[in-house]
Amino acid sequence: MADNTHENTHHSDTVTLPLVGSITVYGGIYTVVFGALGVLTVLEVLVAELFKNVGGEATNAFRVIALMGIAVVKALLVVWFYMHLRTDNKFFRVVLMFPLFLVIIAVLYLIGVPVGPGGGYR
Repeated sequence: MADNTHENTHHSDTVTLPLVGSITVYGGIYTVVFGALGVLTVLEVLVAELFKNVGGEATNAFRVIALMGIAVVKALLVVWFYMHLRTDNKFFRVVLMFPLFLVIIAVLYLIGVPVGPGGGYR
């Protein structure tokens, strides 16, 4: 008897996306995701190079926020489609989100600590 545990999972040109709904992309969704990753990479390089020598603290903050945002979107695309998190058990989402939550808490803590001698504490 054949293993039928994956009989309902197959590659299709139709995919259901959160906030968008069901869309059909001819050529496969993986090709579209690959193209999106390429476009985001080019955008990342452009943001990094165009705002490299532009002065000002606000410009540097914009550049860092833009680059981090693009990196997060790229990571989500890879995890969601190529690592098949979209169709896996929801437990894996929790397992992947917990370290991300810890990193966000740690970064917010480090942003809140004042710079100065003694690690910012008096």
